Amino acid sequence: MKPAAYLKRLFTGFFLMLSAGFAYAVWFNLHYPLPLSDHISLDAKVRFVREKIDPDQVDTVILGSSIGLNNLLGTVLERNATVVKKALNLSVYGATATQVEQLMDLTKAFPHLKRIIYSAQYSDFPHPWKLKDYRPALLRRYMRKELGPWRYAEMFFKATVNIPFLINRQKEWVPKHQQPNKFESLLFDASGSVPLHIYGKDIIPHRWRLPHPGIMHPESFRAVARMAARAKARGIRFYVVHQPYRKGLYDTHPKVRSAVAYFDKRIKEALKPYNGILITTQQLDLADRYFADRTHLNDSGSPVVSAYVARQLDKIETEK
Repeated sequence: MKPAAYLKRLFTGFFLMLSAGFAYAVWFNLHYPLPLSDHISLDAKVRFVREKIDPDQVDTVILGSSIGLNNLLGTVLERNATVVKKALNLSVYGATATQVEQLMDLTKAFPHLKRIIYSAQYSDFPHPWKLKDYRPALLRRYMRKELGPWRYAEMFFKATVNIPFLINRQKEWVPKHQQPNKFESLLFDASGSVPLHIYGKDIIPHRWRLPHPGIMHPESFRAVARMAARAKARGIRFYVVHQPYRKGLYDTHPKVRSAVAYFDKRIKEALKPYNGILITTQQLDLADRYFADRTHLNDSGSPVVSAYVARQLDKIETEK
């Protein structure tokens, strides 16, 4: 083959490969969350906000791990609290307290924010881990659709350069993240919360019967204090909602009761200088039928706790 013909075929092959890769990336962006961080739950959430939420209408943001994502429903807050007009759940599963502190940077995207609710359990506090490859300024502009064409193109190409990664995310998306009976579910309701439909055979035995160790890192409580301080400086109310532990484990394990009490004590200490408020829920004494595991509520339990929190918000914020 002559050199000229060889080079023509070579460059034609490269062009076709690049065109196919670009076409797939564009198609992927239409159907799945771009990998803008190292956390698929965060990627899915910022895409949800971009497509489904008017940031200028949000007055209430829920932060947390899956204890926030699954247990506190923004839609129920809106229906049951007169002070809540538009709630957005920005929780991402697996987030530690120090990672939730990082997520608080995203709340600057909502100019009319009145309250931040950190929904947590003591099991969120053992490690001071941080999110990696986290660019809150970029994510805020992405959510608000404020990226210019060149900046958006740069973000898009960086996010889609790894085609095998995109293919793997595509394969996992429906079976892993679009099933209501999976703890990894990202089936968002209108507020970005994820009610879990986990009962019977879908319950994971060890997550039901084994309690968490009562390990809580001091930096986790310092993170809560910093969040409360930042909220106060912005004129925003800051709440921590301590979600319930499954009654069977709470009643039979003194270490669980001790951990819950210790968590409440340390949270109150962290919030006090900044007028933050702790809302506890263990006293609701919920039966097992409301739980998906030891700390996650199912779609029967999350509306009950969410309605209770809504009533507490009204009580606190409308007191004379």
